[in-house]
Amino acid sequence: MPESLHTRIARETALRTHLGSAVAVGATLLVLDGSIRYAAVAATLALCVWLAADAAQVAVGDYADHVVFGLLVFGFVAYTVAAAGPMWVVVPGALLGGWFLLDGIQHLRHGVTRDEVGVPYSHDGGPVTGLPKALLIRLAEPVLL
Repeated sequence: MPESLHTRIARETALRTHLGSAVAVGATLLVLDGSIRYAAVAATLALCVWLAADAAQVAVGDYADHVVFGLLVFGFVAYTVAAAGPMWVVVPGALLGGWFLLDGIQHLRHGVTRDEVGVPYSHDGGPVTGLPKALLIRLAEPVLL
């Protein structure tokens, strides 16, 4: 069945966006580190992660990319522990990976899509009091579903 022009343009735009982001990652690492091989490998891995997250989102549903990112963060934390890296990475990594995983699973379980959550988080008050409220509401959303 032929796909609509809108679907094709959206997919190509997403691919161009991911490719541009991967080039930005590679260029940043090239400037900071100076190794072309390291920058190319990191840019390729970043592109692969973004494409895998998009594929999971298409195959499973909205917010499946959060599950992918949560599992990747847990994998990074496990690698850091196994490689005898800095131990301060464990707690923030476990919290970040756990939140992404919980957020993705809860949204998938309840069938909530990004279009349904499309209401922008409002913050009553100024930037000092309102923005933390909006952030706390978003962080608590997986628990409140």
